[in-house]
Amino acid sequence: MAQGAGKYLSKAGRPWAIASHGKIESAGRGLKVLGVDARKAVVVTRDQVRYAKPDPDLFLTAAERLGAKIGASIVVGDSVWDLLAARRASALGVALLSGGYGQGEVERAGAYRVYEDPADLLRHLDEVGVRIVE
Repeated sequence: MAQGAGKYLSKAGRPWAIASHGKIESAGRGLKVLGVDARKAVVVTRDQVRYAKPDPDLFLTAAERLGAKIGASIVVGDSVWDLLAARRASALGVALLSGGYGQGEVERAGAYRVYEDPADLLRHLDEVGVRIVE
């Protein structure tokens, strides 16, 4: 998702970031698997903020580093904690079912839309207002 969506969002001129509840050591391994260069992308990890999810610190910091308004941001997460933090940050929360939570759980936590996995979300980015104008 991050690599495919990141390329798509970059092409669309939309800023994006990765906010992980893991510390940089553990998040770095995941970024490598996703093909994300942490030196070029905006990456916020647990060791860079005061409080972890469900507090909104990760998402607020990511928006700040992007120069984006959090209220105009979309948070994509795969846990109820992601969605609770998105709600507390006043961002639009979108859920992926690949994190082990059920659709009802993520909807109750505040998901605006729910997708099976990152590929499903990428096919439906237009549903959350992300479009490439050619």
